[in-house]
Amino acid sequence: MPRSIYIDCEWYIGGDIFLIGWAYSARSQGQLYDATLTQSRFMRLLDGVSYIYFYGPDVGVIEKQWGIKLRDKYICINILKVFRHHFHARSYKLAHIEVMFGIYRSEVEYKKSVWMIWLDWKNPQRKARLLKYNREDVINMMRLWIRVRNHFGIQNEYLLQEKLK
Repeated sequence: MPRSIYIDCEWYIGGDIFLIGWAYSARSQGQLYDATLTQSRFMRLLDGVSYIYFYGPDVGVIEKQWGIKLRDKYICINILKVFRHHFHARSYKLAHIEVMFGIYRSEVEYKKSVWMIWLDWKNPQRKARLLKYNREDVINMMRLWIRVRNHFGIQNEYLLQEKLK
C-alpha cells in the first residue's frame, strides 16, 4: 500500500502558517512550528509519501507560503471534498463529522472561536493547549478518514479522480 501522510495546518489571516501537524499513523506523528517549521523539514516528511491527506485549503496554503507545487508530485486528497461526495451532513466542519462517526475530542475550545487560536499561539502559557488541539485534529482526521473510507468502500481509483489538479 502506498505511504500516506495526514496534515493539518494552523495559519494567520493572510496565510502565514505557524504550525503543521502531521501523522503517518497514530504512533508516528508530530508537529512543525517555531524553528522546526521550515520548507526543508516539511519536504523531508514527504520522503517516500504518495498520498497527502488534508481537510480544506491546507495544501494550497502550504504551496503559497513556500512557492511549491505539491499537487504535481503527490496525490493530494482533500478529505472534505470526498466527504461531500459520499454523504450529506448538516455541517462539514471536522468536529461535526467526527461526532457523526463516533470520534470525540478532549480539546474543543478552538472549535468555538478561531480567534482564540491566534491569541493562544502568542501566549506561552496557552501554546501547549493549542499544540494538543492541532495534534488531536490531525489524528482524528486520520481516524475519521479510515472509518469513512471503510464504510463507503472508497478505493484508490476513485481518489485518483478526486486529487487536486
